Amino acid sequence: MNTSLTQLRTILTEPAPELFFTRNDAEDIRMGDIVLRRSEDWEKARESPIDVAIVGVPQDEGVKRNKGREGAQKAPTEIRRALYKLTPFVPDEMSAAAGNKRLSGLRIFDLGDVLLGETLEETHDRLETVVATLMDHRIIPIVLGGGHDISYPNFRGFSRTAKRVGVVNIDTHLDYRLAVPMRHSGTSFRLMLDEPASVLAPQNIVEFGIQPFANVEAHYRAMLERGTRIMMLDEIRKNGFAPAFAGALRIAADGTERTMVSFDMDAVRSSDAPGVSAPSPTGFFAEEILQAAFECGMNTHVGMIDIAEVNPNFDVDNRTAKLAALVVMHFLSGFCRRMS
Repeated sequence: MNTSLTQLRTILTEPAPELFFTRNDAEDIRMGDIVLRRSEDWEKARESPIDVAIVGVPQDEGVKRNKGREGAQKAPTEIRRALYKLTPFVPDEMSAAAGNKRLSGLRIFDLGDVLLGETLEETHDRLETVVATLMDHRIIPIVLGGGHDISYPNFRGFSRTAKRVGVVNIDTHLDYRLAVPMRHSGTSFRLMLDEPASVLAPQNIVEFGIQPFANVEAHYRAMLERGTRIMMLDEIRKNGFAPAFAGALRIAADGTERTMVSFDMDAVRSSDAPGVSAPSPTGFFAEEILQAAFECGMNTHVGMIDIAEVNPNFDVDNRTAKLAALVVMHFLSGFCRRMS
């Protein structure tokens, strides 16, 4: 691990030790036992490359600016709390061919949370630096928001050295609002496309799971006119989730170097994900969002994911935080297949 990666410690805060659940039982290993996260682990990382890094962004300033309900700042902590209680065991590994990589064998580093700046823009700059540095070191970032404004700095960091990238946004909303007077949780995908000399062509972005009565007609028409592919929820239901999502990944990958996938948890119906910034009674089933996460993990073109808009203030039995944790786990499980 070189100096530039080590220097990230100046803009990151270590995750709270109590989040890393353990039973202190060699036969009952939990994710809290195997994920690197302490100061001494930075030294261990010198000896063996890291596969995946987890980064939290505990802020909801972008949601506030978008007149949404507050609470997403607590999401990284609650997602971690759920994540690190889970076991790395996947039953079908027992019958897997010799040489297949197990989830417990992945090198996963929880880098902690981005140190918040005095403004949302300053926080975004730090997040961009973290993601860009991870990409430089061929480490897959998993970024836990926070509001959906995180996707714009994620994109900037993810695409900094690329000539062309693709994006899939799993969401109820287009998030194509103008950043007037400032960027917020509803502006990320407009900002990506309007970026000067953007490496994201409109035909390589897919809005996946968009619903009626939740978007502005002018935004919808503007995106279609630019050439963006919008997959409505009812269209996905008609054609089948699996082929529709496979199609979305193909569109994003066409002619690009790598793909970023954003999971806005308000794309999931509120009975499965009540704790989000903008809930809806309609949306994807929990099993579908997990299927998408697994497919992203397996897909060699997917270079990072982020998870946004979990809002613990409105969660029920930590249902949404647990689902977000399972998104991470299904992505990692798919990633193991990619590595095999």
